[in-house]
Amino acid sequence: MAIKNNPCKTELKIARSQRKRLQSMSEKLNNMSCEWDGLSGWLETESERLAESVDLHLKALDEQIDEWSNRAVNGNDAEKR
Repeated sequence: MAIKNNPCKTELKIARSQRKRLQSMSEKLNNMSCEWDGLSGWLETESERLAESVDLHLKALDEQIDEWSNRAVNGNDAEKR
């Protein structure tokens, strides 16, 4: 079903935009971690931890996007999270 018919269309628009930015952040953090390889183990590890945290947020966001996307398809008028 088209997003314009979805009761969560605003949430979906924001979430999809943020998802793209978070994916870019994760890739940049992983690249930054690699730059510290052999120079600073602590900074390498901290950059990896930041990337992992962003990846966890991406997973949660993907689950929420799926829920909002399916709301109109399934006719579920349950209250938004």
